[in-house]
Amino acid sequence: MGGNQTAAAKDLLVFAAASLSNPLKQIAETYAKTAKHRIRLSFASSSTLARQISKGAPADIYISANEKWMDFLAESIPEIAASRREVISNRLVMIAPKGSLQPVKSLDGKRLDQILGNGRLAIGDPDHVPAGIYAVEALQALKLWQVAKSKLARLNNVRAALALVERGATPAGIVYQSDAFKNKNVEVLYKFPASSHRRISYWAARVNKRHDHDVEYFFKTLFTQLAKDVFKRHGFLVN
Repeated sequence: MGGNQTAAAKDLLVFAAASLSNPLKQIAETYAKTAKHRIRLSFASSSTLARQISKGAPADIYISANEKWMDFLAESIPEIAASRREVISNRLVMIAPKGSLQPVKSLDGKRLDQILGNGRLAIGDPDHVPAGIYAVEALQALKLWQVAKSKLARLNNVRAALALVERGATPAGIVYQSDAFKNKNVEVLYKFPASSHRRISYWAARVNKRHDHDVEYFFKTLFTQLAKDVFKRHGFLVN
C-alpha cells in the first residue's frame, strides 16, 4: 500500500480546461513514452479547477481557457505568477446538429429566433465558464442578447454544451472552433468576429515549486513545435 501511495505522489497532475481534452491527451501520450512518472489529466471548467487549486488541490500544472482565472490564482500563488505563459488561442462559433441548418455569413435577432424556435441555446454557464463569458460578450456586441438571454441552456463546461448539440437535444450552441473542428455530429452555422469578444487565449503555469524533471519537461513540451502541431490539428490557433 505504502509503495503505491509513493508512486501516486510522484504522478504529474495537470488541471486543464475541458476544451483541451483531445489535444492534451495526445500530447500526454507522446510525453509518457520518455517520462518516469505517470501523467494524470483532470478536465473541467477553468473556474472550477482554479477554485480547487486555491483550496489546496495538488495540481502541478494548470491550463486555463481564460486569463482571468490565471490572474485569480497568481494573486496568491507565486509560482503561477512567475511561470504563466500564453499557449494557444481559439475562436468562437455557433453550431447546430449536423444537417439541420445551413451556415450563415451574418446573424441578426430575427435569424437567431428562427434558429432557436422553442429550443435553447447551449452555452457554458456565463457566471463562471470562459466559453460562456465570451459567448455573452459576442451576443451583446452583435445585438443578439435580447433574443438569446431567455433561451439559454447553461452548462457546467463547454464540452457539455457541445454534447447537448451533438445529441440533437438543442437546436444550437456556442462553443470554441476547436470543439466543432472535424466533428461529424455538428455543423458550424456562424463564426463570430474576433472583435465581438475579448481575445480567447489559453494560459499555462506551474502551480508549485516541485523540482522534478518530468514536471518541467511536460511544461516545456506545451510550447514545442510538436505540441503546436497537435493543437493545430484539433482546430486551435497557434502563434
